[in-house]
Amino acid sequence: MIKKILLSIASIFLILQSFNLLSLIQNIEIESVPVIFLIAWILNIFITGIFAFLGFAYPTQKLFPLSYYVIHNSKRLKAVYKFMRIDLFRKFLLATFWKSKGMRKKYFDGKKSGLPNLIKQSKKSEIGHLLPFIVLSFLSIYFLLLKLFVLSIFTMLWNVLGNLLPIILQRHHRMRIQLIHKRNSRLSK
Repeated sequence: MIKKILLSIASIFLILQSFNLLSLIQNIEIESVPVIFLIAWILNIFITGIFAFLGFAYPTQKLFPLSYYVIHNSKRLKAVYKFMRIDLFRKFLLATFWKSKGMRKKYFDGKKSGLPNLIKQSKKSEIGHLLPFIVLSFLSIYFLLLKLFVLSIFTMLWNVLGNLLPIILQRHHRMRIQLIHKRNSRLSK
């Protein structure tokens, strides 16, 4: 219960910081490209963090129906995965953020009995990136309307790297899990 409260407070804090940053962006002119690049990154971290903290505290994966999580066109997903070089992104994550085996085991322990947790965690992760992806995409459009072109481009760039690539990776994980389930159900018949 205390963990939920603290994570909710952290999420509220990031909401407030995001609004503060957005009001700052609207009220000052920033000419420095490196500063704009940094602001876009901070905005992405804040907004993604809002949904990450909520996902750690609540079952956010239940916001979408089960049908959303079923992969219907695996060939297209594989093509997108290959085209966007998600395999390199996955290797980068395993070499950096997911370097710890203990951290990876919380996600999936490598056993058949751990598949339900892997599925749940992949859904949580996907929603934790999908919702900020949507919000940040709208913000990028909003920045275009304000004629803040460089900020719009950098915000969307960080959004693709920090949210879209993880969404595709999670969907690819679930596609592979679905194939395992199909194979196992055929073998048990």
